[in-house]
Amino acid sequence: MDNNTLAIYIHELRNQCLHAEASFNIFNQAMTNRMGSGILYGGQMILIPGSQIASVLWPTRARARTRGEALRKVLQLPEKHPLNDRRLCELWERSDEKLEEWITATRGQQVIFDFVGDPATVGDGKTPDACIYRAYNPAARIYWYRGVAYNLQAVANALTDVATRVNTVYRQMFPEQAKAEDEARRQAMEAQKAAQEAAQAAAPAQAGADAAPAAANDAEDAPKAKPAKKAAAKKPAAKKAAPKKAAPKKAAKSE
Repeated sequence: MDNNTLAIYIHELRNQCLHAEASFNIFNQAMTNRMGSGILYGGQMILIPGSQIASVLWPTRARARTRGEALRKVLQLPEKHPLNDRRLCELWERSDEKLEEWITATRGQQVIFDFVGDPATVGDGKTPDACIYRAYNPAARIYWYRGVAYNLQAVANALTDVATRVNTVYRQMFPEQAKAEDEARRQAMEAQKAAQEAAQAAAPAQAGADAAPAAANDAEDAPKAKPAKKAAAKKPAAKKAAPKKAAPKKAAKSE
């Protein structure tokens, strides 16, 4: 394998390792927030780059085995490896046909579809792996997809091993690019740290600002002291009106 071809393979393997890391972040966040749909989505997303990496390094087709051997030699990977799993390597091949085959094979049986928890708690508790389409058991760390069970902890350990080897070769082949990426990552971490510190510093000030209006409101709500009432001034006694004199009567005219 020439250096240019090797460089392309190493670059793509590294990208798939980064995709796997991002998928685990999504999965772990969903686990923390107890989001069932996010857990199932994240678990399935982990298997995608895992399958890509496995098929590149441990191809199942005879015509590609030379390529797999050459890459494993560069990465010093053994033939026996947790990712060397034919089911994982061929996970996305004929995906539509495999779904149809699963439906046919499980017809009339108890099946589990999109479930987070212990499958033994469903139905009669005897659902075989082949009848579980997509599920995750947090206690056992087992993820099922289309009737196949995968130990996600074992997958994570295997991917970490491959990623470490790939990154070592990547740095040897692309030292300047790796250096620039390290610097960009360092700056991003510093910016994130500064933002967190600024947020923490602003929190007490904001709490004080929030408390001040509350205190002002409390002061407004407190009953105000009423001024002392002035003694009412006594009005002078009303003078009695003088009696009106009767008008003199006119004398009647004689006729």
